[in-house]
Amino acid sequence: MEHLTIGIASIGRSGLLKMLSSLDEIDVPADLSVEILVADDDPAGGAVRLLSDRKGKLPVRVLSVGSRNIATARNACLDHARGMWMAFVDDDEIVARDWLVRLFAAMNEFRADVVVGPVYPVYPPETPDWLQRANPLYVDWGRRGALVDTGRSGNVLFRRDDARWSALRFDAALGRSGGEDTDFFHRLHRAGAVIVVTDDARIEEEAPAARLDRGYLRRRALRSGQSYARFRLGGAGRYRPRSLAFYALALGKAAVGFSFALALRPFDRGRSFALMQKGWLNVGKLRHFAALELPTMY
Repeated sequence: MEHLTIGIASIGRSGLLKMLSSLDEIDVPADLSVEILVADDDPAGGAVRLLSDRKGKLPVRVLSVGSRNIATARNACLDHARGMWMAFVDDDEIVARDWLVRLFAAMNEFRADVVVGPVYPVYPPETPDWLQRANPLYVDWGRRGALVDTGRSGNVLFRRDDARWSALRFDAALGRSGGEDTDFFHRLHRAGAVIVVTDDARIEEEAPAARLDRGYLRRRALRSGQSYARFRLGGAGRYRPRSLAFYALALGKAAVGFSFALALRPFDRGRSFALMQKGWLNVGKLRHFAALELPTMY
């Protein structure tokens, strides 16, 4: 029988209980055993206290980490995982009943080493219609079977037993700014891992009002663009032709995005805001050229 470890980095938010309850109800493929590994990243032990009296169907192990660094917490999961399979989810998400079955189906069909699934934000009822149409917290990774060169930790399944990448870990230097997951999975890709997308292994994520603040969304877009430039360009110098072409394209996209955002605002506020976010994302790429620190998200 093969074994899967589902890793969750948590600071003891109450949503962790909802996530674990949804995991207890998942369909599990035949000949697969599953356990949950919670890395408590709260120095005060918030997750440990939250789970002290919990009874569930799937076995749960809790690791005391307390670093307030999400990369370090995820590395603890990798270090203590058992078996050849690893999945990561977040502690503010809810998985669909067929989530795991669909991840493995894509894994087998496309002979992948990593499968990335979608995370659908659930906005508060008071969220304006135009902002829900803009859908600023949703990241579209593509259709089922699409090949990509990175991934994310909010909904992912991967092999951890391949010697080419089994020793790789999340970069703790990115554990407070964000971008540690796209960096990690891009390094897996460079080591030879085949990464595919599936659009049917559904996870939902509650979107708190604080994440709909324009300042937060702008920082998120800047961070995403800067992280993308970081792994896309690798160690290439800023003034090499490849890098200069990348930055020139980002500058052009930012200018076009902001221009169309301003033009559309009187007619379609949601589309305008989505274009504005794309503009900030490309400004984030230019921040990499300026060697600025990543915006802090946590």
